[in-house]
Amino acid sequence: MGRLLLGAIRSGLWGLLLGPLIALLLVIAAMIFDPKCGVGDSGGCAMGLVTAPLAIALPSFGLFFAIGLARGLWRQRPCDLRAAIKRLRNWGRDE
Repeated sequence: MGRLLLGAIRSGLWGLLLGPLIALLLVIAAMIFDPKCGVGDSGGCAMGLVTAPLAIALPSFGLFFAIGLARGLWRQRPCDLRAAIKRLRNWGRDE
């Protein structure tokens, strides 16, 4: 179980890296193509460079953590499904 959680945390850290990077690139693209950003702007467009990566950091960690956890649980599923169901049915019974 420890390896499963470590793998999920590692996936979450990748999300903590990739999420803000993608958000930063999207804000830069929006600044380039938005005609309102530029000369005469009060700085609202530039504030997106700071707020978007900060706002997306924790949700991207949580999403990647959940995906890593689901992936780890999927890999640990039993290969022989019929034997696993039989073990569950007979759980707690004396043989």
